Amino acid sequence: MSETIKKPRRTSLRGRHSKIAITLGLILAILAMYFWIPTTYAVAITDRELKISDSREGDQGGTGVIYDFQGDHSATLVKCLRLQICTTITGACTVPAGLVTTTGVKDSTNWSGWVAASWTGAFGTNGTIDYTYATGETGGGDYSFSTSGITNPTTSATYYGRVNTYSDTGCTTGVDSGVVAFAILQGGITVSATVRESLTVTISDYAIGFGDLDVANVRYATADELGSNSEPASDLPTTITVTTNAGLGVVITIKDIGNGAGGAGLYSAGASKLIAAVGAETTTVPTAGTEGYAVYGKDAGAGITIDEGFDNDVTGALAIDDLMLPFASSSGALDAKNVDITAKTAISGTTPAGSYSDTLILVATPNY
Repeated sequence: MSETIKKPRRTSLRGRHSKIAITLGLILAILAMYFWIPTTYAVAITDRELKISDSREGDQGGTGVIYDFQGDHSATLVKCLRLQICTTITGACTVPAGLVTTTGVKDSTNWSGWVAASWTGAFGTNGTIDYTYATGETGGGDYSFSTSGITNPTTSATYYGRVNTYSDTGCTTGVDSGVVAFAILQGGITVSATVRESLTVTISDYAIGFGDLDVANVRYATADELGSNSEPASDLPTTITVTTNAGLGVVITIKDIGNGAGGAGLYSAGASKLIAAVGAETTTVPTAGTEGYAVYGKDAGAGITIDEGFDNDVTGALAIDDLMLPFASSSGALDAKNVDITAKTAISGTTPAGSYSDTLILVATPNY
């Protein structure tokens, strides 16, 4: 019985060379990929955000928008800070329509961590903001760099801020990076309100009186209607208080009823007698022993001016009348400001006995 002897298979030298060539090709390809792929960033910026001062399209505020990037950077020396505004997270950066960064200005107020004074801004390429510093700074936590004077994209959408730091001022060798999203809105929420014209007028006491009159004294009206021989204190005997939002102020006018027939003063129907109105002049008019009845203002609140005719001095005193006369006024709005309304009278030895009275009418007219 014969045996078949198998000869050893020869390995082709050409085959070996082919395998070696393939292996070397793969190695070279991998090396090529390593060297030709753009530099990656070893560290991601964490806790990152892009704060914008206005989310409305364009520059509706008219003063430019602030873009303030904040984040935690690696503790590595960097010499370039770059912010790009793009329509996408990755890939080629397409600058959003309407975005203008070439008018940017370093907003030193909002910088933190990085020393703003050391960095120089470059805004020549729209959509890209660069800050460089030849000496460089080491990054850290809660660092921020900020730029003002930017015009937002003019279409409402979500956009992306791509931030990269570099170890050189040419901004080519990356250190760390991060992407943030931000939204541009069509506009702000319009809130409307209307403030109507307003006027509130109050009188503190609708009844004041002189009490019993005598020839020897000038009597002053008091809130208790008993009268006094001396002028009452502030806020007495009665006040008119005005609150108004009238920007051009308010005018308070006054008149009296008197005898109801054109005669101004204190009137007694029973005695058919009128104690005629006179202008108030400090302590001289009216005078004890001589008939006279005077109405005047005092202790005006801030913003109120008593008219010259009724301020109880010796200049231009006016007797109250049955026609409206200016009593006090303001040049602007008033918030619960008041003026005292005071009256004083005197009689003579022949003034008929009787019950005397008068009614004072005041009108507050605001000017809007």
